[in-house]
Amino acid sequence: MSERKRATLAWAIATVVVGVGAVVLIFGLLTPVTFGWFAYQPLADATFVPGGGGVFLSRTTIVGLAVLMTGLLSVAFLAGRRAAQGRPSRLDSDSAN
Repeated sequence: MSERKRATLAWAIATVVVGVGAVVLIFGLLTPVTFGWFAYQPLADATFVPGGGGVFLSRTTIVGLAVLMTGLLSVAFLAGRRAAQGRPSRLDSDSAN
């Protein structure tokens, strides 16, 4: 496979990963987080209401964040690689003189 085809395939895969991560993240954020526990504390007069002081993320949201970050890191790597290919290296310019 030629270098150009591999680069195009890598960009396509990175773009798809970013898109899938964004969709999963949005889906996870729009889904209400549900949780529960069983505990008994007979002397407590306080009531715990989640959402007041903490952030609760669902597994779907966390997976979406992980996939999105992986895709964005891939895009950043590919952009840096493309930028480095456009310039001659110092060794090439020094050996020409």
